[in-house]
Amino acid sequence: MKWLVLVLALCLTGCHFPSKIAMEGSGGRNAYNMEVQKTNAEEMLLNLVRLRYFDSPFFLEVSSVTNQFTMRNLAVASIKLPGFDKTNPMSLGGETQWTNQPTIQYSPLQGKEFANQLMQPLDINTIQQVIYSGWDIERVFSLTVKNFQEFPNIPREGLDPDELIRHQKFHQLIKLMTALQLKGDLQIGIGQSKAEDANKPNLQFAFPSDNKISEEMAELLSSEKNVNGKYVLNVVVGFDEKGNIGLLPRSLLSCMHHLSKGILIPQKDLDEKKVSFSTAGERRKEDIEKIFKELLIVCSSDKKPKNPYVAIKYRDFWFYIEDDDLHSKKTFMLLLELYNLQSGRGPDKGPILTLPLGVG
Repeated sequence: MKWLVLVLALCLTGCHFPSKIAMEGSGGRNAYNMEVQKTNAEEMLLNLVRLRYFDSPFFLEVSSVTNQFTMRNLAVASIKLPGFDKTNPMSLGGETQWTNQPTIQYSPLQGKEFANQLMQPLDINTIQQVIYSGWDIERVFSLTVKNFQEFPNIPREGLDPDELIRHQKFHQLIKLMTALQLKGDLQIGIGQSKAEDANKPNLQFAFPSDNKISEEMAELLSSEKNVNGKYVLNVVVGFDEKGNIGLLPRSLLSCMHHLSKGILIPQKDLDEKKVSFSTAGERRKEDIEKIFKELLIVCSSDKKPKNPYVAIKYRDFWFYIEDDDLHSKKTFMLLLELYNLQSGRGPDKGPILTLPLGVG
């Protein structure tokens, strides 16, 4: 009778499955969350490297993650039961086994709608959103803006240092904007255009006129002071009715192309002419930082890096962002945010790739 009671107690106890095990640990929600985040970053870096090698980018979206938990109780002979006759050969023990079987579904992001999202200019509302979320204007405009009025932002394919002289006013302007932003003196909004440009939105800037920074910025932009003691500037997106350049945003793909210039290409691939030679990617890291204050530096190595921020292997080399390179990490994070805001799953998702993964 004692033996029967113990067996029942063991089996009933084994049926309890703590929810904490399902949510935490190697097979829990947080583990999958971190893994999906990690692979998203790796995918973006992979596509930057692809662009640097003139390969086409390709994106997969995690459409769903499901998990199935299974548990099995076993009764085995292992422990002598006290109180029984010494000649009794019976012994009793228990074992509980549990496994989890995750299934991840990927959807290729493709089709006309997704291509348009990559190639059309960034929405002006998206640019305003990231600035309002706390990003500094210098980083946002350096990445997302191709032209601000007559001031170009290195629009050409080559990044020759001599060309930088022609773009100094653009960088001077966004530095002044950032200085006003840090003081809380710069307001940015979406305004209504004049009747001639009724279908074109404009980005409106307002800043006080009582300090030296504002005067320098107003001189660059030819802003007019209004009755409230502020400079107000309305910059149309695209071209105005007279053909003057206003604000020309980059596309998401153009942003990626721009950042790919900061990838340090292995010398072997340079010697074999697998990439173009006249870009910043062939310069030493310290030279790039002196000349351009490059938004993103991606290092390369023939060995797997130790503790990188993000790393991928491509064409037999490792490409990675160093974990202590805060400047590059911030830019990479901004790119991921822009990607999430600008792109999305369209109606033409293509086939779903389902991968069952054994974890347990």
